[in-house]
This record gives sequence, C-alpha cells and structure tokens, in this order.
Amino acid sequence: MKKVVKSWRFSVGEPATKLKTMRLFAGKRLVLEKGISFVTMFLVAVSLLISCDDDDNEAKLWQPEMEKLRAAITPYDFIEHAKHDGYDNEVTGYRPHMGYHYLNASLLDDKFEVEKPELLLYAPDENNKLKFVAVEYAVPIEDLNNPPPVPEGFQGDDDVWEINTEFKLWTLHVWVKLENPDGIFAPHNPALH
Repeated sequence: MKKVVKSWRFSVGEPATKLKTMRLFAGKRLVLEKGISFVTMFLVAVSLLISCDDDDNEAKLWQPEMEKLRAAITPYDFIEHAKHDGYDNEVTGYRPHMGYHYLNASLLDDKFEVEKPELLLYAPDENNKLKFVAVEYAVPIEDLNNPPPVPEGFQGDDDVWEINTEFKLWTLHVWVKLENPDGIFAPHNPALH
C-alpha cells in the first residue's frame, strides 16, 4: 500500500514515492475534470437528441392520416375527375395565396373525415391550367356568436382550424399538393400569388 503525502516537504528517504503520489493525485484530478466535462457534453447531446425526437414523434402522429388523404385524393390531380365526383361548385373565385375553392356540397356536415375533404383548391400554373394544390375541411357553424368546439381534425396539435365568418364554417387547409413554407396546415400559402 502506498503512503499518502501528508506534507509538501520532501524527505531525503522517500522523494520518489512522494513525487509519484503527487503526480498520481494530479493525474486523477485531470481525469476527473475531463470526465465531468465529457459527461456534461454527453448529457447536453442526449437532451438535444431527445428534443428532436419529440418533434419527429409529433409529426408522425398525423402522418398515417396524411397518407390516407393522399391516397384518397390522387384522382383529383385532374379537375375533370374532381368535378365528376361532385366537387363541381366553385365558391370563392380566385383567392390570393389560396386559389379557387371547389366544394362538394354532399360532404358538408359536422364530421371531420380525413379521406373526404369538403373542398379542393386549385390554382393556375405557368400555362394557366388549374393545378391541384390543397384540400380544405369545412364544418358548418350555426351561430357565430356561439360556435361549437373546434373539430378534432388530425392527430396531434399541428392542425389549425379557423372560423370563416363569410361562410359560417370552421375551416382547415391542408397543403398536401403544393409545399407551403408556412407549414402544411397554414391557411395561406405564400408560394401562390
């Protein structure tokens, strides 16, 4: 067993032992400081990764529903198919940052059905042909002074329903066909003029 240095004075009989003990103590201190720094950095990195995973998990909550929606609306890339299936009532004229709104009146009720959006949005492309850009869900409001609760909508908290006072509706836009820099559930898309 090694002796612990109790004094900083070296005696002639054991200078090597005291020096080795002091070096050992300094080395352990350096290792301990580096170890604490490493552990701190590791914990910071882990907490950052966990916070990123939470965001990814939130996005995944509505992703399965979004896939169902995409599959259901695939035929409506062509407005002729949409009109054939009942989206034949253009109700707004062209709205900046939205497009034209085609309503299927038979779907307008108090239910949110992910595969049955009440409106399809189209906007002119560079050749002035209508291009499918988004869907809109709509739930009627009988009394604007006393609206019903916000519809459930997609899983998670990312979808943002708004009250449309012009048509007395809860509405939710989903930019499923045209990327929106403001987010997939934003009411307006700055990519459209």
